[in-house]
Amino acid sequence: MKITGLTIHCMEYQQAFWMSSASANQVYNNRFCIVVQIATDAGIVGIGESDYPGGPPSSVVAVLEKELGPALIGKDPLDIQAIWDEMYYMHIQHSRVGIHMHAISGIDIALWDIAGKAAGLPCYRLWGGHHSVIPAYASGGMYYGLPGENPDGLLGMEAELELTKRMGFRGYKMKVGKPTLTLEQDVARVRFAREHLGPETDLMVDANCTWDILRAYAYLPYLEELGVKFLEEPFQLNSPQSYRTLARQTRIPLAGSENESSLYGFRELMDAGVYFVQPNVCRVGGPTNMRRIMTLIDLEERVFAPHSWSSIICMTANMHLMATTRRHYMLEYDINPSAFREDLIQEPYPFRDGCYTIPDRPGLGLALNMDTVDRHTVYRAEVR
Repeated sequence: MKITGLTIHCMEYQQAFWMSSASANQVYNNRFCIVVQIATDAGIVGIGESDYPGGPPSSVVAVLEKELGPALIGKDPLDIQAIWDEMYYMHIQHSRVGIHMHAISGIDIALWDIAGKAAGLPCYRLWGGHHSVIPAYASGGMYYGLPGENPDGLLGMEAELELTKRMGFRGYKMKVGKPTLTLEQDVARVRFAREHLGPETDLMVDANCTWDILRAYAYLPYLEELGVKFLEEPFQLNSPQSYRTLARQTRIPLAGSENESSLYGFRELMDAGVYFVQPNVCRVGGPTNMRRIMTLIDLEERVFAPHSWSSIICMTANMHLMATTRRHYMLEYDINPSAFREDLIQEPYPFRDGCYTIPDRPGLGLALNMDTVDRHTVYRAEVR
């Protein structure tokens, strides 16, 4: 079997609302998704996804189209490790982190999808799975609206919390730390969530790398009182000393980091005290490198809690990986309306009582809804 071509769809979805994270300047109403399809002479097509590291998605598309894609033509798609090594080590000057690793991820996911289809096995069984039922938590709690439209940060939260309960999610994650809110206003949001969810539902908070140690100290007493499950990314990646200091002074476990893309970076974060470890399969080099990181997580006796803030392809790849380990947290489910979730595929995985069940379909078990793909594609590239 040989690779005959690569198709890249860079898609954009315009939301009906504006939202922001804890970052002061990040207000947006659009989402992007980069889908990678790899075709073979056996008629098998693999599906993958590359994320984009904060900048324009066109930067990742350029690496896929101009650099990595052409080198795939004629290769055996089952030589996954050899292909990964070539993509990484032959371009190591710029492949260790960031844009290049995001691009590698989409190719690697698609190659594993091909391998599963060729073997007639779901990917998680190809990797020696433990189970096929994956619990999920709702990830939302954004600061909704344009600047000035949501002065207390509570806009939309009640409806979102009700949806969380109605769908049966086992947990809820929300943003904290927006500098336009006072500490009292922000804590009131967390208290509002706890009161609506009750004590049995996990409640997590995410500061999006915006705090310093003093701001973390200000929040800690309130977050501890409200029984927060974990505090995600309080500090920047280049501040391991702050993670280390905070981990020694709170009983709330620390989580991170969706923004890291190297095995070495995750090792440093765990050394600094991160307990819930959050690699994103569309950023770290796909399942090939994700499984290395998962082994390290297991050796360090931490909890695998993958980041899934993009499309159903990312969520699905994460589910298959989670199914191969005995020790993981819940799947992250972006609760905001999105064309890149169920609308992107023809047959969604069964979801009931807050859990996904991985069906016994080969590979990732996904078939793209090309109407959705075509409707949202803003740039398409073919590599032959």
